[in-house]
Amino acid sequence: MLPHIQTRRLSAQKNSTMLTQHISRSLRLKLTLGVVLPLVVVLAILSVGQYLRHQSRMLSTLSMVAAQTNEVIEGSLEKDMLPRNLDGIQHTLDAVSSRQDIVGVYLLDTSGQIMFGPQGNGVGVQLDQRDPTCQPCHASPNPPYPSSVVVDLADGRRVFRSMKPIENQPKCQSCHPPEQRLLGLLLTDISTAPLEESFAADLRETLLWGTATLLVTVIVVNVGMSRLVTRRLELVAQTLAHFGREQLDLRLAPDSSDEIGQLARTFNDMAGRIQAEESENEALSADLRRHMDQQQGLLKRLITAQEDERARVARDLHDELGQDLAGLAVGLEAVERLWERNPEHARRQLQEMRRHIAGATDRTYDMILALRPPMLDDLGLVSALRAHAERALKNTGIRFTLQSCDTPCRMAPPLETAVFRIFQEALSNSVRHARATAVDVSLTRNDGVFTISIADDGCGFDPATIIPDGAQARGMGLLGMQERVAQCGGTFALESAPGRGTRITIRIPIVEGNCD
Repeated sequence: MLPHIQTRRLSAQKNSTMLTQHISRSLRLKLTLGVVLPLVVVLAILSVGQYLRHQSRMLSTLSMVAAQTNEVIEGSLEKDMLPRNLDGIQHTLDAVSSRQDIVGVYLLDTSGQIMFGPQGNGVGVQLDQRDPTCQPCHASPNPPYPSSVVVDLADGRRVFRSMKPIENQPKCQSCHPPEQRLLGLLLTDISTAPLEESFAADLRETLLWGTATLLVTVIVVNVGMSRLVTRRLELVAQTLAHFGREQLDLRLAPDSSDEIGQLARTFNDMAGRIQAEESENEALSADLRRHMDQQQGLLKRLITAQEDERARVARDLHDELGQDLAGLAVGLEAVERLWERNPEHARRQLQEMRRHIAGATDRTYDMILALRPPMLDDLGLVSALRAHAERALKNTGIRFTLQSCDTPCRMAPPLETAVFRIFQEALSNSVRHARATAVDVSLTRNDGVFTISIADDGCGFDPATIIPDGAQARGMGLLGMQERVAQCGGTFALESAPGRGTRITIRIPIVEGNCD
């Protein structure tokens, strides 16, 4: 027995949990309950109010019927009581109690003893105030007692009991003393069954109409909510689900100005911003990949250039400085042998060796300048640029001018080195590719910005056609310039067109530590 009860409890708990989960997941059910539950409460309140109103109306109707009945009975009894016609009194009570709605009519004396009853029933019975049927009246602590009440008889029938006191009128005082106020009591029990049946029918009709109204309301609410709310929200949810799967071009149709329409417009604005940001991110990603490819190409070219430069330096040291030193060693050995036999010839050999040493020294100096000009560290950027231009443009016929501010500041060595290398690359491009006849350089400092402009009057080119991709060397020089400027925190601008020359403008902000 106990396991069976436990199984039923577990099943009930499971069903309750499933119902709770279904309610928590179903917006349609929540909206329906949100409308139906208040409606049920309102209908319940209206039904209870109508029930109480009908009950009050029933009691009023019964009270009116009882009052009319008592008036009729009292009038009929009065005709027989004055001449003391006891058979007439009994006949009147029998005739009245024969009605279907009259359960009983009794005439009591002042002590509560039944004097007359229908068909003589109950005559001589003394009514006890402690009887349950008498308690609704006599349970009241203080008179006056109610003149009519609803009581339940011993056989289960419910009646409306009316008590009509028979007062001592002047025409009755021939038999009764004048000081006696009451002569007796007319007790009438009227059945409430007909009115209760009518009341029950009204109540059933009310409940039927209430249930029908509730069902129709549920259907209308579901249809209306489905059309106006849930379908639109389901469309929003589906759009959001697909939008989250990288379908960023989805949009909602703002078909109204209500909250859901506002939600659709807000979603469209958000989706537009996300799509724009996604497009921007893709463009930035592509630009980053291109930039990384350019950097890899630049790094490869830099490594190759370093190795080429090392090979060139090694070759120059071997072919020139090494040969010069070897020749000097041989010459010194010859001078040593000739010095005692022919001092004059030895002296001429020493002079020749001095010329070779001077030439080796010049070539060594050129190699040092090619690696890094000492003038850049000793005299500054302007002097280094001018000295390099004189060496690079010697015997080229290219005119060179350099304009600088009156008091140019000394930038930090890494920045000066970067500017010098950019100038080297630009000047090399002007000589090798531009076929220029003039190169103009200007250095200015204004509003905390150091500006270097390098311009030539060469053949120029279309900058859009020079796009470094890392796969070939074309444009890598420009990319190297841009990378150097970026490392300095500056900006790089290139202006060129076919037949109009080329101008490179570099702007480097002067911050603390960059300028002395």
